[in-house]
Amino acid sequence: MKPIYIPILLLLIFFQGCGLNEREKNLKKLQQETAQKEQELLAWEQRLKLKEQELDHIKLSLDSAKKQIDSVGVHNPALIGKWTVKMTCTETTCEGSALGDTKTEQWEISYKENNVIVKAYAGPVLIRVYIGSYRNDVLKIVDEKPNSGALISATLNFTGAEKMEGSREIQQKDCKIVYALNARKLK
Repeated sequence: MKPIYIPILLLLIFFQGCGLNEREKNLKKLQQETAQKEQELLAWEQRLKLKEQELDHIKLSLDSAKKQIDSVGVHNPALIGKWTVKMTCTETTCEGSALGDTKTEQWEISYKENNVIVKAYAGPVLIRVYIGSYRNDVLKIVDEKPNSGALISATLNFTGAEKMEGSREIQQKDCKIVYALNARKLK
């Protein structure tokens, strides 16, 4: 009986040795895969940190931009309200317009979101809406909806508590009209 145990024991050792070699290969392969996954996770973590830094930078720039946004209510509450605006033609190349022509409009200046809104009235009729900005005591506005190919813009300097001066330009296809503006706030 003893001679049978010896070959069985040898076969058992032999088969276990083959399985050990296979297990060792599988273990090395698993270690390589784990190391590769670790590298991928580290790279992903680095990308995530870069994205986080970008978002922080964007947030910081948005916060600083928000602080820089012009605010009529904060910088010059006297700008908001109704104004009488006298316009005198100082330069023209358009037919039907002459130097010295004058006209008067009523402007209602308000502030919406980050824009200055100017509604221009001729008597009780709304004739134009301007949109623009107010910075460093300078009001710059353009016609919100230009019609018939004319671009209308104006720039006014705040010269006192209730006064503004500047110019308005009407640029058409082949001609231009420039008006000197004199604005006084209504009480």
